[in-house]
Amino acid sequence: MQELIKALIKAKSEFNPIQKDGTNPHYKRKYATLDAVLDAVTPALGKHGLVIIQTTEICEGKTVLRTHIFHESGESITSTYPLPEISDSQKLGAALTYARRYAVCAILSVTADEDNDAEGVATPKKTEQPHNNIRPRKDNQHLLLRPTKQAVTPPSINPKDLRIKEVRTLLNYPLDLVKQWLHSRNVTSPSELDSIQIDELVKTMCLAWAGNKFVHLNHAANSYQKHVIDAVLRGVSEMEAIQAWMEGALAQLPELN
Repeated sequence: MQELIKALIKAKSEFNPIQKDGTNPHYKRKYATLDAVLDAVTPALGKHGLVIIQTTEICEGKTVLRTHIFHESGESITSTYPLPEISDSQKLGAALTYARRYAVCAILSVTADEDNDAEGVATPKKTEQPHNNIRPRKDNQHLLLRPTKQAVTPPSINPKDLRIKEVRTLLNYPLDLVKQWLHSRNVTSPSELDSIQIDELVKTMCLAWAGNKFVHLNHAANSYQKHVIDAVLRGVSEMEAIQAWMEGALAQLPELN
């Protein structure tokens, strides 16, 4: 894969800035649409003999998105992204668009979203407390005390929201895709899901990360079951299990040269 990697390195240095031309009206955040991402990267890719092609396929009874980068030398790399099982065609189309954008950004290592880790709970600004509560004394006056201000207690984060945020951050999984997944379940926050649905969301994020790390999608699923699910059942923390699984998957990737 030497020729493809060399060409991709050159092309990446010539990518145009990605314009964040879309706005999510519900969350009021800007993002780059799929068209904006492709407009920014396609000229440089073509200049160096590279092209991106995306297709959908049925893999073991489930629909997946394949993202390919082909080089004129004949070399190629491919990533696989499992699509959510949605019966509504309009929602499925939206999910596919999100998945295509995410897959392109992931395989090219570019960013199309604003840096915002909020999962529905905003972190309040720290309230500066006075150094003391004593006013300066004037002549012929007694000391006057100001009433002590009550400290502002930040809202606690729901454990389900925190779990999804930690896993998403570790995997570098796009926040917009989490919101899209939640929307497909008619909820707006992980805290509204039951434990089975939370497990499903975690698995969806992990298998999306593993899409281009394993030859077959079922290999990724089997590896996730063995190294994450089974490890958690043995008492290993979920974050430690996922991180160890990721490191193991990366260690088994073939050398680029």
